[in-house]
Amino acid sequence: MRPLGRVYRVVATLAALFLLQASHGPDSFAAWPDHPDSLVILHTNDIHAHLLPFDDSKGAVVGGAAARAALIERMRVPSRRSLLLDAGDVFQGTPLYNFFRGVPDYRSMTLMRYDAGALGNHELDDGPSAWLRTRSEAAFPILSANVFVAGDSAWAKGLSPVQVGVRRGARWIGGAPVPDDAPLRYLATPYVVREVGGLKIAILGLTTSEIVSIVSRARNQGVAVSDPIQVASALVPELRAKADLVVALTHVGVEVDRALASRVPGIDLIVGGHSHTFLWQPVFVSHRDPNGARSTPIVQAGRWGERVGRVALAIGPGGIGGLTGALIPVRPGDGEDRQVATMLQPFRDSIATAMDKPVFRSPAPVSMSGLERGETPLGDFVADVILETARADLAIMNSGGIRAPLPQGPVTVGDIYTVVPFDNTVVTVPMKGWQVRELLDFIAVRLGKRGFAQVSGVQFVIRRGRAAEIRVGGTILESDCVYRVATIDFLYGGGDGYTMFEKAGPAEDTGIFTRDAAIDFLRKHPGYEFKKRGRIRWEGSFPTRDLLHFSR
Repeated sequence: MRPLGRVYRVVATLAALFLLQASHGPDSFAAWPDHPDSLVILHTNDIHAHLLPFDDSKGAVVGGAAARAALIERMRVPSRRSLLLDAGDVFQGTPLYNFFRGVPDYRSMTLMRYDAGALGNHELDDGPSAWLRTRSEAAFPILSANVFVAGDSAWAKGLSPVQVGVRRGARWIGGAPVPDDAPLRYLATPYVVREVGGLKIAILGLTTSEIVSIVSRARNQGVAVSDPIQVASALVPELRAKADLVVALTHVGVEVDRALASRVPGIDLIVGGHSHTFLWQPVFVSHRDPNGARSTPIVQAGRWGERVGRVALAIGPGGIGGLTGALIPVRPGDGEDRQVATMLQPFRDSIATAMDKPVFRSPAPVSMSGLERGETPLGDFVADVILETARADLAIMNSGGIRAPLPQGPVTVGDIYTVVPFDNTVVTVPMKGWQVRELLDFIAVRLGKRGFAQVSGVQFVIRRGRAAEIRVGGTILESDCVYRVATIDFLYGGGDGYTMFEKAGPAEDTGIFTRDAAIDFLRKHPGYEFKKRGRIRWEGSFPTRDLLHFSR
């Protein structure tokens, strides 16, 4: 098919049709006047099992699948052409996932009539075979062109073979290269072409290559991933020949989206996720394109279903004439979809008694901010939990495993499930002092990045990218002394880059989930004070990195 012209002209001459929003977006989608020929794309990302309303950082009740469904339906009504997309990480983050493993999530999205979703890294938390079983609940395609499985896996039957150009440079989970002769199949559908109001729209799914180190190795044996930008470079020309517009539906994070936009011409729009970024208006990234386009817009709608993104593209004879975007708040007070609410109620009721039990009373809210930027009160708490549970000398906990703040007032079992939702167990491993130093050096290098950790039982200074003045239990670290180091099984297995545990002795697994340990800890310590305890300090300037875009 001959591609439409692709020149974006977001300039004053289009002001009569569109108004670019420079603030946090309108309170109502009605603030956006659409051209009659507009294509409206509604989008979400990183819902993380937040199917029920919750309090935002300002204490307002927001989100919930029933309210999201009602908002989406209101936004659909005036649109002659519309698509509803999700950019991945539907799973993991609240007790509803721990108990029901994504079933109500996909059922609610099916009721909302999603057109496509991207495969997020947390969809693989229980491994590919578990995800493939749950996928049957979704009546819409879930896309990823760069995540593969070994073709000889027992559960790979019926999956499509991978194209030769797409698999180049693929690596198994854990980082080992995939041999050229190893048979591979797509775990998800690589792309789909949808016809909407006479337009053919290709939707390409891409997943973060970070899954090499951020998903469980044990549960993802036989899973491989290729670089998403390389895969897009191979497939976009093919998609341009099949469709009028090409949309990349990505779970790679906003920084990789920027690289994708600048390096791969031919993409009309990137709908992103993974970095939990609230892009209040589209970000345009310039590039050179033989078809004439000079930039590619990127959109992302934050996290947890607090907002639904809305993009309107003016389509005319010459192609895309203009584009606007906004993030619309999801407020239960504005109405809820009865069908979705009815579907969710039995799931909620079956766990309400257990999840609503109070375990602690907090005199003030405990923030989750700053976890990758240094020591925090919430991080100290989780590390203290691990230390006491394992009866170890020191403990570490990856900041990325701490997922939500704690409220002021009663703290319930369900609140703790939301803070540390993963099925990670507390483990203890013997390490010599020099190995502990290597471990803390790695934490020092990761300051301001994914993989930074919170600690207990140890104090140190980050100096010129290394750990210095290390004290364990108040005593100077001794290189030949053996210490009991407590952590979680995810890190012991090499997750988040903690491969140094491979050199340590065998782990002793307590079999206790971190969240259960945290519940017991708070019950035993009703007077626990959430505060920074001076365990990690740094000297010099902070690493110069954009701290707004951590992938979670």
